[in-house]
Amino acid sequence: MSTPHRWIDRPDQLPEVAAAMAKAPWIAIDTEANSMFVYRERVCLVQLNLAGEIWVIDTLALLTSEGWPGLVPMPVGSGAPPRSTALDPLAAGFARTDRTLWIHGGEYDAVLLRRDFGLTLGGLWDTQQAGQFLGFEKTNYGALVERVCQIVLPKGHAQYDWATRPLASDALAYAIDDVVHLPRVGEELRAAIIAAELVEEHAIASTAVAATSTEGVFDPAGFWRIKGVREVPRDHLSVMAHLYLWRDGVGRALDKPPGRVVNNEQLLALARQVPLSFQQLKRLGVKSWVLTDHGESLITAIRTGTEQPTAHPEPPRHREVDEAEEKREDRLKDWRRGEAEKRQVPLQVVLPAKSLDHLKRHGAGDLAGVPQLGPKRTERYGAKLVDLCR
Repeated sequence: MSTPHRWIDRPDQLPEVAAAMAKAPWIAIDTEANSMFVYRERVCLVQLNLAGEIWVIDTLALLTSEGWPGLVPMPVGSGAPPRSTALDPLAAGFARTDRTLWIHGGEYDAVLLRRDFGLTLGGLWDTQQAGQFLGFEKTNYGALVERVCQIVLPKGHAQYDWATRPLASDALAYAIDDVVHLPRVGEELRAAIIAAELVEEHAIASTAVAATSTEGVFDPAGFWRIKGVREVPRDHLSVMAHLYLWRDGVGRALDKPPGRVVNNEQLLALARQVPLSFQQLKRLGVKSWVLTDHGESLITAIRTGTEQPTAHPEPPRHREVDEAEEKREDRLKDWRRGEAEKRQVPLQVVLPAKSLDHLKRHGAGDLAGVPQLGPKRTERYGAKLVDLCR
């Protein structure tokens, strides 16, 4: 049986949610999206625990009533669709920094809420970051709930399509559980973070979670990021590039993840073997429905690639790393490892990855400008960092 909750699927209900947010001394939030089922994922649910009151916002219903263009994949070259205004009544409540907003592993939630709704999450306190800072072996939500609350949450919805309406009752219960236990987990971990004297370090990490962003626009050169692409013969790279464009176009037209049209392994096999018949495509594992509906255009893409062997984007140029940078990085990593072992803390407590990368590149001439370093680490390790980066 699902936890008692309020279901919100109309714009005229949002002022009531905003009023509850304004009164709540703390908020717990989670979202559900449908990334495995559509070309461009959408936030399908926003679950809120407002000081013990559970609200579930059906964002798909709100977007549909708004006629948001993001529900339909945008044409190639048009960039990301404009953000929706559907959740604007809640923007001020989400942005507040004078109360705690509990979240678990919030990077993805922060990205989607900012990208699609322009929302900023203020006062964010990430429980997964806390588990990592405390050195827990398992930091997924289920493991933390079991550790803190002695409750084993049901599994089985990792591949659920959250755009399904009506939602299955067990799926709804699963989604609500993500915010029911989150405040208790947060309070327990916050006490542990305070006891471990890691308040500032965790706050910096949570702020970084809230600021996570991504462009989310198709990159024609993205095939270079597929593992194994550099084993494709050079004179077949144009085939690979055309296949990558073809797959994205089919996925966009059908509103399916491109990987569900042809997966990366099949894409590499097609580029290496250059099949030009339906029989060859079938032997390489191309699905029957793809052959039936898109086989001709697939063969055309392969043939075009063979006829234009140089028509492909060049691999992205990686920044040259000089010898001085390599030596700085080695010294910093060796020191960080030793210091973490001495303090018996995870590596990121001593020096976050972004801090290390900045110091490697730019040295320690301006410690105040080192991302995610913070005053406490600067005071404790500043002189050592300057020496290591000399």
